[in-house]
This record gives sequence, structure tokens and C-alpha cells, in this order.
Amino acid sequence: MKKSGNANTAQLGRHYKVLCERIGVRYSGTQGEQDAADYVEEKFRRYGLSNVHQHRFEFPNWDFSSGSLRLRRSGRWRRVTTARPAGYSHSTPADGIRGRVVYLEGGSEMDFARDLRGKIGLLIGTLSLGDQAVKARLIESKLAALIFVDARAPHDWTVTTGFAPQWMDGFEIPVIGVSYFDASDIVKALPAEAEIKIRARTFPAMSQNIIGEVTGTTRPEEVIIVSGHHDSVWGVIGANDNGSGVVFTLELARLFAKRRPRRTIRFVSYGVEEKLSIGSYLYMRSLSAKQRKQVVLAVNADACASLLGKDRLYVTGPAALVKLVEQTWRSRRHPVAIETAVAPYSDHFPFNICGVPSIMISRRNIFDSMIWELHSEHDNLDNISIPVLCRTIDTTAALLERVATVERLPFAPQIPPKQMKEVRSSGRQLYHHPWSPATFRYP
Repeated sequence: MKKSGNANTAQLGRHYKVLCERIGVRYSGTQGEQDAADYVEEKFRRYGLSNVHQHRFEFPNWDFSSGSLRLRRSGRWRRVTTARPAGYSHSTPADGIRGRVVYLEGGSEMDFARDLRGKIGLLIGTLSLGDQAVKARLIESKLAALIFVDARAPHDWTVTTGFAPQWMDGFEIPVIGVSYFDASDIVKALPAEAEIKIRARTFPAMSQNIIGEVTGTTRPEEVIIVSGHHDSVWGVIGANDNGSGVVFTLELARLFAKRRPRRTIRFVSYGVEEKLSIGSYLYMRSLSAKQRKQVVLAVNADACASLLGKDRLYVTGPAALVKLVEQTWRSRRHPVAIETAVAPYSDHFPFNICGVPSIMISRRNIFDSMIWELHSEHDNLDNISIPVLCRTIDTTAALLERVATVERLPFAPQIPPKQMKEVRSSGRQLYHHPWSPATFRYP
């Protein structure tokens, strides 16, 4: 049996085969997501973790049955083949919406300084509707519909564009996403008319977080969370995003189940991350104030196994934690870019909101800050590397040893004031979940 350090490549391959071949797409609220959760729970129990359970929760889900975009120039219509409704978009009337296309660039105040009523806007952005100012401008514009381009994926193929439910709360403009290249073609074709048809629904659904622990021997009240998320975006098997995080969490759970750390290590696989970490957010909210304060570090892996790329860590926490991370990766001759930054788009961030320091582990392969196969059919087993993931697991295990087994925690379990100010700002801007399962307004 082949091994890379402590991580077992054969074991990782078996996890991937189940998650991405046997189960496949793990879209939130579906049987695929539940099957992945059940698989993680079964492995946690087999490894001998304690307090293994599923934390189930209700959330506002969304899906669509059809979506199309046609463009007319000089009297001729053509279909835009990469078009796909954006997450939480409203439906159009059955016969669709037609209007003249206007290019809004990035959605600045000046881009909206014209009469947009009844028109169809084209917006280039990276999760722009998370910006409450842009959302307000769109609502006030009286646009008939919106064409959206995820600027993180500058390609010619279909990309699933997901939004958080609270971003779309009160936003009734139908939204359809297109590829970056098709957006470029639309702008070249202006002036032009577009026709959008969407059939979609928002509805209550159930998801789950899976939790298991290795209980600390002498400081069990001090908790380190190690996590990934098991859901994927609509129509994508998510081998990298985030099959890699699930496999990372499972293998570290297997390794540490055999050890006796002083501190408790809690392993969590979250649901509904792709709608802005709903599972992690609701899990954090389910803990008492005392339980939240017991968490001393969150280590989260998200899209960390790209075949090509460079490992990147985002450390939100004190200088001593940054130094510890640098020393650990350097001691193992593991090349990495370490950024002392707030990274709000994954499952560690809800714990940042509570003041818990974190390490977010990822691997970038485009523009040194993004992932070329993001949210597309290319996020498959052909484009991930098990040896790359093994190396990351082994180095993270070395870090966990340094944190979980020593008598005195090697850093203060808090976020510096300057970073905490940024955390609070991002939390207010992005994570203002204005709903509970009982009060969310379903369109």
C-alpha cells in the first residue's frame, strides 16, 4: 500500500471514488449531499471518533428547471449556449423577458447614471450582489432582467453562479449567468436585444453538518476545528471544490483518532457552503457563547488539490500563529504563499465573526489568486492530484501536532484588532443572514 508521509494515497483514492463517482453531484438539499454526509459519518464512526452526529438544519434552497438567453442583432436571433440561471434568481414570465442590453461594467454609481427602466443589464463582477450598494442600485434601476458574469472564471464554458439567499432577499430581478467569453461577444454585438427565460423556485430544504471528535486528554475544553464542506454547486461533481476538503478532513480524522492530543480536535464536514457557508454559520449559531469561546483555532480546507497551481494559506490571527504556520511549512520544505488576510468566502469565517483565529488552506492556479476550473464541469477527477493533497494533509498534521499536543497554546486564541475590524465589516456586508428557517420570505 502506497503512502506519502502519514497520509495514505489508497485511502484518499477510495474516498474520491465514492464522493465523485458513486455519489457524484452533491448539490445542497439533495440526496447526493445527504449520501456524502452519511459516508462521512460512517467513516468517523469507523475511525473511533467520539460524539459523532449529524447536526441537521433547515435552510432556504433554490433550483431551476430551465433557463435560456437569446441575443438579437440586425434582426437575427442566436442562443447563448453557456447561459445558466444564477442562484436564487426569480422566474421570468412564461414567454420570457425582452429588452435592450446595456453594459453596466462593474456596477459603479456612474454606471447606473442613466435611464435603465425595462432594459436588461450586463454586469461584470465577482459576487457583486454581496455588495449591498450594488444591490440597491440594481433594485432602484428598474431593470427588467440582469445578465451576470463571474469575473473569477474568464473562460468560454458554463460556470454555475451561486449567490447567498440573503443577497437576493428583496431582489426580484431575474438573473442569468454567462461565460466571460460570451459576455465579451455580447458587448461587441451592442446595440442588441436580449430575451431571457427562467423557470426557478426557492423552497425550504434540509441539510446537515457532520461532527466527530478526538477528545483532548488534559485540555479537552480547548477545541481545534478541522473542516471541509461536502456540498458542490449545481451540476458539478466538485472533485476539488470541495471533495478535496472532505478527503482532507477524513484523512486527518483517521490519523488523529490513533493519537492522544491534549486538546480536543473536532472534525466537521459542513453542508451548504456554496450558498455562503450556511452550514458553518448555523452550526456556529447553534453553539452557546461558552462553547464558541472554547474554540481556539479553525483550520479549514477548500479547493486544495488542483493538479496545477500553488498552495496558498490565509491566516487570520495573531503574529505568533502566522510564525507557527511559516515555520511548519518551511520545516517540511512545503512551498506555500502565506497571506495574513481575512478570507470571508469559506467555512472558517463564521468562527472569525466570534473572534476565533483561523487558517484557510487552498490552492490557486490562475492569476495566483483563483482556480481555473471553478464551478464548472472541469472540476473533476482529471484535474486534481492525490499526491498534492497528501502533502497538504501531512503538513497540516504536523501543524496540528504543534497546536494540539503542547502544554501551552503557542499563540493567543484571538484575532488582532485591525483584522477583527475587517472581519466585522465583512460579516455585516456579506453574512447579514436576515432569515431563520421560520421567517425567510419565499418568493
